[in-house]
Amino acid sequence: MEKFTETLQRAGVWCSKNKYLSSISSAFQNFMPFVIIGAIGVLWSNVIVNSSTGLGALWSPIMALSFLNPAFDALNFATIGCITLGVTILLGQEIGAKNEIGSAFAGILAISCLIVVVPSSTAAFTEAGEATAIAGLSSDILGSTCMFTGMLAAILSVELFTALFKIDALKLKMPDQVPSGVARSFEYLIPGFIVMAIFAVGGRLVNMATGLYINQIIYNLVQTPLQGVGASLPGLLIFEIVALLFWCVGLHGDNMIGGVFTPIMTALSVENMNAVAAGQPAPYIVNFSFARIVYATGGTGLCIGLTIAILLFAKREDNRTIAKLAIIPNMFNIMEVNMFGLPMVLNPILLVPFIIAPIVCTIVAYLLTVIGIMPVIYLNLPWTMPPFLYAFLGAGGNFMAGLIHLGLIALAVVIYAPFVMAYERQQNAMMEEE
Repeated sequence: MEKFTETLQRAGVWCSKNKYLSSISSAFQNFMPFVIIGAIGVLWSNVIVNSSTGLGALWSPIMALSFLNPAFDALNFATIGCITLGVTILLGQEIGAKNEIGSAFAGILAISCLIVVVPSSTAAFTEAGEATAIAGLSSDILGSTCMFTGMLAAILSVELFTALFKIDALKLKMPDQVPSGVARSFEYLIPGFIVMAIFAVGGRLVNMATGLYINQIIYNLVQTPLQGVGASLPGLLIFEIVALLFWCVGLHGDNMIGGVFTPIMTALSVENMNAVAAGQPAPYIVNFSFARIVYATGGTGLCIGLTIAILLFAKREDNRTIAKLAIIPNMFNIMEVNMFGLPMVLNPILLVPFIIAPIVCTIVAYLLTVIGIMPVIYLNLPWTMPPFLYAFLGAGGNFMAGLIHLGLIALAVVIYAPFVMAYERQQNAMMEEE
């Protein structure tokens, strides 16, 4: 057990210190408010003010606000529809800051290097059937399908620039009288040009050799397989188990897997929201919000189930006191009171249901969605959204989703209950021995 714990702790330290994983996680955390803002846009136009699929079908007066739909559609496009631009800039800034170069410059360099390797025009056809090219970036480039290309461009461009910037011969030196900000911009000039030229020429050569742009190759070879794994039930269970094991030894498991988990799940959520906004069914059962509902309600491990089980079945006052302190944070998906108050860390009895409960609830929720009882959760919401509301709003205002969410919590209570009683028996036995 000690060897296993030490291995997990070493892996956790590596993940937390890994520059790229931590930068990716931070970039997505910083962009998450904009994803939620975009989700509000989808909610407005497709769930509230919509005469076919929303509240407007039940209460027609709400359609008087339909003149605002284009504004909320624009809000959705500016955030979710442009997620690649935001994530690429933020990731470039994160790596630039870690490399101790100007973070603002690094962000602009990252997005510039992305733009030079993707198509800058889109094919279109006139009413007469003649082909024409429209200059500009397409929605495929701006949205989630180019996200991994943007992340790769940010990492490679900033790292290459950092290496070149260390070569003094490539820096244009200005006289001492020149303001430092102006002098620094000239120092950036030659290394920045070299980096962008490498990306532009490299992208052109790839296009000439394959007939494809780099973003198309990365989407086919990297992003699609990763999303395929992440969108599957086994893939989600693997992510959950890894995160839960890190929590078992006191490491923040969600942060440990965030650099890989968050980009994949966010891309799935974005594609779901784009599909619903286009009037199509959401294609992915597994996505960011679904994952939060099935394994992190009340905190990772469905700890609200543990808290309720203690309040219902525990007799020891110390355990009940901790549960009373934990219940309010649990309502907003915070579980540190449970984890370190009982404690659960390295507690072999309570850690068994801590792992089993989310696995069972994930499988149950997935199967219920497959057979059509539970609707697909497609809206990204703040992770602090309380139970019932998370699923109710995440499914576009569907009461069945909210009720099933409550049912999953009840299932977690049932799983935790016998272990809570066994833990109290152990505590009592230890007190008698003393």
